[in-house]
Amino acid sequence: MIWKKTITCLLISLFVLGTMAGCSSETPLAKSNSMTLKEGTFSFALSGLARPYNYMDSNNQLTGFDVDIAMEVSKRLGLKGEAVQTPWGSILQGLKANKYDSIIGGMSITEERAKQVDFSEPYLTMKAVMFVNEKNSKNISSKEDLNGKVVGVVTASTYKDLAVELVGPTGQVKEYESDLFAMQELKQEGRLDVVITDFGVGMEAVKVGKLPAKTVGEPLFLDQCGIPVQKGNKELLDAINKALLDMKADGTYKEISMKYFNADISEGLK
Repeated sequence: MIWKKTITCLLISLFVLGTMAGCSSETPLAKSNSMTLKEGTFSFALSGLARPYNYMDSNNQLTGFDVDIAMEVSKRLGLKGEAVQTPWGSILQGLKANKYDSIIGGMSITEERAKQVDFSEPYLTMKAVMFVNEKNSKNISSKEDLNGKVVGVVTASTYKDLAVELVGPTGQVKEYESDLFAMQELKQEGRLDVVITDFGVGMEAVKVGKLPAKTVGEPLFLDQCGIPVQKGNKELLDAINKALLDMKADGTYKEISMKYFNADISEGLK
């Protein structure tokens, strides 16, 4: 009889330990297979042209802050992350056409975009600034000096509308596929007077491209960036928001931020 009691106690102990282990393990935030386009996969689009946020490394692999954030979100959803490189000018249309589940590439939350897709809570703050040729700044020191000037911006960016307003009827706004392409134009006399872009992107372009450019004036505005998903996909949106919240709480967000910026950029989030 003693051996029966021993076995019974052992089985109970194993059951309790198994239950505790189950409770302590990470539970995937994805509650069903239907919230993403492809079962077991979370696909996210980005341009791959916005270093250090997202870009191609020396092995021709997508990397950067956005990619690390996206892969961590994917892991917490219990899904395989899949990056989709897409031109920025058509990236929102691609999401609406069900080509991928989300965009994790520094997309600003605007009223117009929010009518078309649903945004997560902000995961990134970008600071719009002006860059000029340090050797030929055309005496530009503030946004008031942009009237009649030629300004470069990334196509379909939030910088375009502001640039159009600032240059006035006698100025010109030129659109480029990437910030790096626009910044490189500052080297050519007469091509551009100013480039309006994110501070981090612009400074990285100056460093990587060895460009004779500098910032001038005060920041024009701050852009709160979110992760958009298909309109009405509340299950996926809630899971992404929970993943981002947990990443900030447990220090993972800060770790990724320090890797690319040597600073905790979460401080600029709402």
